[in-house]
Order: sequence, then C-alpha cells, then structure tokens
Amino acid sequence: FALLYSLILLFIFQSCSVPAQEQEAQSFPIEVGVSEASQLIAQGDVLLLDVRTPREVNQGYIEGARNIDVTSRDDFKAGVDQLDKSEPVMVYCKVGGRSHQAAVYLVENGFTRVYDMKGGILAWEKAGKPLKKD
Repeated sequence: FALLYSLILLFIFQSCSVPAQEQEAQSFPIEVGVSEASQLIAQGDVLLLDVRTPREVNQGYIEGARNIDVTSRDDFKAGVDQLDKSEPVMVYCKVGGRSHQAAVYLVENGFTRVYDMKGGILAWEKAGKPLKKD
C-alpha cells in the first residue's frame, strides 16, 4: 500500500510540476485564466484567436486577436487550415463554451500547443483588461 501511495503522489507531483508552456505532446487544450493569458499575450508567445461572431467582435476584442467565427463551420475550418499548426494558439469567445469547442478541434487537427482562456472575454473585462474597438 505504501508503494502504491508513493507512486500516486509521484505521478501527481510530476504532472503538476510542469508549467503549461513547457508541456510537450498535447491531447487536450490547456485552460488558462485571464492572468496567464495576459502574460502569454504580452510576451507575444501566442496567436490570439477570437472565435466569436463578427457582430460580437464589433463590440470589442482583445488587441491583436484574429477573428475566425467558430459558428460558421466552413469558414472556421478554412481559416484554421491557413494557420501554422506549430505556432501556439490561444482561443477565446464570450464565456468559454465556443472557445473550448474550437480548442478541441485545433488539438484534434494537429495543432501542437492550444490554450483556451477560461471565462472568455467577459472574464477579461471583469479583470479590468482593455478591449479594442474599431
């Protein structure tokens, strides 16, 4: 029993000790909060992908984001096909549902590092982060 307990603790420690940025193989999107998302964006480490509708984007977006509407499946797939799969991508939507779907799609289609911003743009705004409006 002690050996099993030790192995479980070792597994938990190892899986928690690797920061999201350093994980290699990815089989699911990495969820990040607004704080970590903001740091990744500021460092220029990710392609920022806004998967909301153009109407929602007109109400405000995170500066530097590229819009590919996930609700328009054909346009989304065509837009995603033009992206570099080896480049880290962070997706966001309004509250997190559509971005999660988009992030899963990206991972399933060979993107090597995909981040999903928890809470979407509403969490971004609530944290006092700036929005860009055209």
